[in-house]
Amino acid sequence: MKVLLDVGVSPRLRRPLQELLGGVAVESAEFHNWRSLRDDELLAAAKRGGFTALVTTDKRMAAEQPRAPIAIIAVDGNSIEGLLAAASAIADAVRSTRPGEHRLVSLARVHR
Repeated sequence: MKVLLDVGVSPRLRRPLQELLGGVAVESAEFHNWRSLRDDELLAAAKRGGFTALVTTDKRMAAEQPRAPIAIIAVDGNSIEGLLAAASAIADAVRSTRPGEHRLVSLARVHR
């Protein structure tokens, strides 16, 4: 398992998510200089790079990329507070979502 954070997801989520996933590699698209790639190009590059899941703020990606080669976990916000509060739910979604499947993690549901 290897997780990619899309450019809209704060890289500050990387370490907490990595810890929750037991040390699994979590990297950012920014680190790989993949900012300018279209969604289909990003997913193909991620697959070639050995990634099994993408965490993104692009909720439309699932509909636009129905045959994605990796799992797509969409989050409905990008505030670092919301992402950190939802880190456990995001980790659960990463573990349970298979390549070609899509999940939405609502940050609003995890706020107290």
